[in-house]
Amino acid sequence: MDANNFKKPLTDFDILLKGQLTVNFPVSIIMIVVFFGLAEFTESSFSRNVIISFISGWISWGFLVKNWILWANKNEVSDERLLKIGKPGLLVWSILTIETVTKKNKYPWI
Repeated sequence: MDANNFKKPLTDFDILLKGQLTVNFPVSIIMIVVFFGLAEFTESSFSRNVIISFISGWISWGFLVKNWILWANKNEVSDERLLKIGKPGLLVWSILTIETVTKKNKYPWI
């Protein structure tokens, strides 16, 4: 095997870090911006701002987590390993979330 073609296997930390930086961090920023944007520019109540920011975060998570799962799948990370890493990292909750993306090619909303 050529040294240039050798691909270092991904560690659990690499997979988790990629998920945190590409899913959880952007979702957190989106939720914070939406919450404070609504608080600053509308007359909405606190609870309405929380609900709207949560819904915005959830929709963003659905799009971003799909990209992370597809990236992991492309890098030959098994669904079981991805669940083992993603569940404590608050990226995925069940194997169904991963299978929705890998087997059905859909966005995981739940």
